[in-house]
Amino acid sequence: MGRTTRIGVAIFDAAVMTVAAFEITGGRVGQPLADEVLWGSAIAAAVVALVVATGGPAVVAWSAIGYVLHAALLVTEQPTLVLLALAVALMPVAPRPRGSLALGVAVATVAAFVAAGAFASLAAAGR
Repeated sequence: MGRTTRIGVAIFDAAVMTVAAFEITGGRVGQPLADEVLWGSAIAAAVVALVVATGGPAVVAWSAIGYVLHAALLVTEQPTLVLLALAVALMPVAPRPRGSLALGVAVATVAAFVAAGAFASLAAAGR
């Protein structure tokens, strides 16, 4: 897949997630679960698109994909399949850390659990 195609796909994925978040929330922010899951995933998809477009660090893109995985699998009781599909759709377009898909998936997995821990700490603190 060429660079231009990867940029286009990443931008499309980010735009679709942003439109979905807007439609589901009515454009409102301030709802903790919706902010974490929907708007957070839209921002993460935009980060991936930015990394792809600028040739930024692969670890940043895979960390953002990890955030989407966190939102898809670890926030609600049932997996959110749309977000899981978004994370999977971003994987082929994201640059691979040191050319390794396995390392990218490992970074995303660690990022997902770090995000889960961070949000659990905030929830326990009452924020």
